[in-house]
Amino acid sequence: MRKKSSLIPFLFIAGMVFFSSCEKDFVFGDIKPNTDRAIVEFTDSKNGGTASMDFTTSLIQVDLAEIRLFPRSVATGDVKAKVIVNPTVVADFNSENGTNYISVPATAFALQSDEIILTQENRRTSVKINIRPSLIVGAPYAIGLSIAEVVNGEVSELYHNVFVEVKVKNAYEGDYQATGDMIVYNGSTNTSPIAATYPIDEIKLLSTINNTTVETLIGYSDFTGGYMYLTIDPSTNQVTVSPSQTAPTFAVVNNNGPCVYNPGTKSFTLNYLYVNSAGNLREIHETLVRQ
Repeated sequence: MRKKSSLIPFLFIAGMVFFSSCEKDFVFGDIKPNTDRAIVEFTDSKNGGTASMDFTTSLIQVDLAEIRLFPRSVATGDVKAKVIVNPTVVADFNSENGTNYISVPATAFALQSDEIILTQENRRTSVKINIRPSLIVGAPYAIGLSIAEVVNGEVSELYHNVFVEVKVKNAYEGDYQATGDMIVYNGSTNTSPIAATYPIDEIKLLSTINNTTVETLIGYSDFTGGYMYLTIDPSTNQVTVSPSQTAPTFAVVNNNGPCVYNPGTKSFTLNYLYVNSAGNLREIHETLVRQ
């Protein structure tokens, strides 16, 4: 009588051992090292962050970015991370996204401390800066940070840099519903023939220049592409219209009737004009209502 082969059971058992070994290696490789190692990372490293603040000439404290232990990490003691300001992070962000952010000048801010301490009980905290908001208006600003080193832990390979947009807002900044009309003349005065009248009905952003000045698009924005300043006198709420000093504009942009801000309704009533590069007059009657 032929004996039954023991090869199949042996292969089956061997396969089980091999599968079990692979599964164990996968679990060990994917999970255990991340729990045994205290890895430090920026929470918003992947998508970046935004730090907003009110306009002031004083030095203020701002939470810039959150730093933390990787969620599966276990800290066995104090984990000390050193954070540095890194303008290259901003430059790289511009290159990758086609933006034009400017690194906040070193004279405008400083890290409150470049040493961050994390523990198993306090796994996350904020990187704080002292900053003077009045020094960073009129342009898109950002700060880049990097984790330079970690004691009793490791620097995250993926999330060791963070890009943070820094925005300063005065009391007038925001999105406004613009309504009204723009009269286009074929000459330099309002006695010239009228070429067209364009209705204004769009959302406009008023962005901070200083504590009492905002910048926005002139008139019917699809037609002009130019910018103007609106300067508010807080004592009277009267508004002065003038050419922008930081964006494309026209040499002549000024008041052409009552221009006033209503703090109760958070709205502007504007009557102004500009003269284009060909010397032709445009008159604008516009209401801006905060959204």
